[in-house]
Amino acid sequence: MKTLTSLMAALFFFALQSTAALAHTPLMFSIPAKDAVLTESPKVVMLHFGDPVRMLSLELTLDEEAIEFGFRRNTEATDHIEFELPALKAGSYQFAWAAIGADGHRVSGEIAFTLDPDATEASPGKQPEADEHQHHHHHHASLLPLQLQGS
Repeated sequence: MKTLTSLMAALFFFALQSTAALAHTPLMFSIPAKDAVLTESPKVVMLHFGDPVRMLSLELTLDEEAIEFGFRRNTEATDHIEFELPALKAGSYQFAWAAIGADGHRVSGEIAFTLDPDATEASPGKQPEADEHQHHHHHHASLLPLQLQGS
């Protein structure tokens, strides 16, 4: 019964995908996220696609210098790609990826991220969100002593 349910869910998801666009396989999310500012070296790179793909290439560069991490092409199409990464030093990195989707189309993209051990949560370029985010934290922090006194 469980496999039938997951098959139905997969078919439903595929139906949603195919109405959106029959063309290219979308990258749903990645770790590290696009334009992320990380304070510590990521342990893995992970790409999650909307449809199964065969990876053609996945290159990590720091200032245009390639960093070897053991990328291998997958023979079976999959929607989830994951590789362990070596310890990375501070800097601005770029993942360039290319894959072939189930529809035979080549898809590619780039994921830039920065590794900055001294970065704070309020990173440049995310200013409005960061201000709001901190405002909420500040607000909750002022409520905290009141809750503790009551207990």
